[in-house]
Amino acid sequence: MWIATGIVCGILLYGFIVLMAVAGFTAVAPLVVVPPVLLALIGANSLLGGPRRPSPPPRPIADGPGRPSSPGTNGTVAEDPPGPG
Repeated sequence: MWIATGIVCGILLYGFIVLMAVAGFTAVAPLVVVPPVLLALIGANSLLGGPRRPSPPPRPIADGPGRPSSPGTNGTVAEDPPGPG
């Protein structure tokens, strides 16, 4: 409801500004030019932005050097047996 109210009020305000420009009040010229230019830029961005594609599914995390290769090690590291001597 409030969005529709804002759109209607904005259109009425813009119409009043255009009426002032037609009546000869030149100070409102930027307010007449800027909104259509902004709408054109936003529309062009939407058209030229390309299609919206869904994000790819997440990939599984691969085993790296900091992760144990088998779940049975429980994070422990086997020690080398002592050498001769």
